[in-house]
Amino acid sequence: MSLSDRLYTWWIARHCRKVGPGTRFVGANIEIKGRVEIGARCEIGGNVGMRTHKGGSIRIGDEVFISDYVLLQVNDTVEIGNGAYLGPYVVLRDTNHTFTGTDQHWRYTPVDTRPIRIGANAYIGSSTYVLPGVTVGEGAVIAPGSIVNRDVGPLEVWAGAPAIRVAHRTDPSVTTTLSRYRELAGLFGFGAASPAAPAEPEPAP
Repeated sequence: MSLSDRLYTWWIARHCRKVGPGTRFVGANIEIKGRVEIGARCEIGGNVGMRTHKGGSIRIGDEVFISDYVLLQVNDTVEIGNGAYLGPYVVLRDTNHTFTGTDQHWRYTPVDTRPIRIGANAYIGSSTYVLPGVTVGEGAVIAPGSIVNRDVGPLEVWAGAPAIRVAHRTDPSVTTTLSRYRELAGLFGFGAASPAAPAEPEPAP
């Protein structure tokens, strides 16, 4: 790490309660407010917001990768396990307004506050929103653009808005299904390799 990178990391880290050795802050406009603890050998991208309120806390394990434009907004607890990945524009908010059963202005509606936990080695795809009370299990994968409002088991693959379980990473049928999707994408010109064209028959002698 260059001297300027070290100085920048020191400048950002001084706003945290704890930062482990080898952690790097690699982007501009990083905002850290409140009780934030970051483990060792993490990488934090640019335009990331980590904000705690009302005694909330953010605890990030070792070797976590947080991409650009991630938002962690916390009134209770957000925990991110070792080796987890958060893609660009991921949002983890442990508090949401409750709009049903009231006609009050949104500022005065009841709020739902529950901890969010992301397991070790989990992969949270870009533009995913994780709602209060959700636990994402170890090694789970959340597809980009998902809204997660229920617990996700270890090694499960979830996708959609709201997200649903679509596969388990150790299920052998997953590979077959993905191969078929790639083949169909190629047939319709969506970037996957198209099947090879059949060879022209040789002329008869």
